[in-house]
Amino acid sequence: MMDRIKDYSIIELILNEGALVSSIAVWEMAIKNGLGRMPLPTSQIAEQIESQGFQWLNITPRHTQAIMELPTHHKVPFDRLLIAQEKYESLRVITYDSIFKNYLNDALIIKK
Repeated sequence: MMDRIKDYSIIELILNEGALVSSIAVWEMAIKNGLGRMPLPTSQIAEQIESQGFQWLNITPRHTQAIMELPTHHKVPFDRLLIAQEKYESLRVITYDSIFKNYLNDALIIKK
């Protein structure tokens, strides 16, 4: 994950403040990989994430319930759950997807 980030200020922020990875991300990657839409260097996604020092943010019923409070700017279920999770936990998200700015004012958008 970290090797794909080219913005060194984002890497520094993650290293200095720590970061959580949502289990939703692994779920999405595994599904997209199974459909042939996301090649992965390994099937050991969780182990790779953990080896880079990230901690987990697991999905709770409150996170899924928070989806009902979101406007429908975006219809992708994985992203909607991530957004609801970040809002519920009052966390700051780092993403490549600029649509997150429609929901989370302080989202950090990584340039590809």
